[in-house]
Amino acid sequence: MVRGLYAAASGMAAGMLRQDVIAQNLANVDTPGYKKDIALIGSFGDEMAVRVERMEDAGGRGAWRLARTVPLGTLGSGTYVMGTGFDRSGGPIIETGAPLDLAIQGDGYFVVQTPEGVEAYTRNGSFTLNSRGELVTSDGMRVLGETGPVVVPSGSEVEVRGDGQIAVDGRAVARLRVVTFDGLSALRKTGGGLFEAPPGAARPVRAADGPLVRQGFLEMSNVTAVTEMVQMIAGMRAYETCQRVIWFLDQTLDKSINDVGRVA
Repeated sequence: MVRGLYAAASGMAAGMLRQDVIAQNLANVDTPGYKKDIALIGSFGDEMAVRVERMEDAGGRGAWRLARTVPLGTLGSGTYVMGTGFDRSGGPIIETGAPLDLAIQGDGYFVVQTPEGVEAYTRNGSFTLNSRGELVTSDGMRVLGETGPVVVPSGSEVEVRGDGQIAVDGRAVARLRVVTFDGLSALRKTGGGLFEAPPGAARPVRAADGPLVRQGFLEMSNVTAVTEMVQMIAGMRAYETCQRVIWFLDQTLDKSINDVGRVA
């Protein structure tokens, strides 16, 4: 019975994490390039539950020395939190018309330089120019090209071609670095729409990989609000069920301790 209390409590703890993850996703439903988080919940090993029955002996009498076990099924021991992952699938691409809004259609990431001087990766292509003419993110981090930070000279027309080449008034000035990763576990979220990876994990996108940089477009979040709301409601119901299980077991324990075996 106490085991049931632990199992129900573990379900409540896992449910709280799941609700936190869903709330984080809903808060970023309109964030460009956001990849939704996924709560990773595991379960402890199940154990076989059996019923003991006694068998009739040759004289037709029941004898416990001839008892047998009858399987009833498995009995779970509760759940535990393994951590969080994220969904790498692409979000919808919308047209903005802004010349420095860029979207990657396919597998790939823009490379940016953090204030600490290390490389990070993002799918958020909402870029602007700083006072030095450098292409930067909304947080001021410099966007990197094949030869270093991308600098866009002043001109009347900025064109970003499908292969990542940037041209001003028809003259090529830089090419964006677009990288991809072979291992699904290479990337790790660091916040602010950025990802990090171990050194050497990123490789340049080849022409055969087929990503296309689209100018005047943004990739939006891959969070679907309706789906997240349904999961939130289902999580609330599961949490309430675990609460009721704990209440029932508490009442049963109280009855066993205070009433069973009481001398009349």
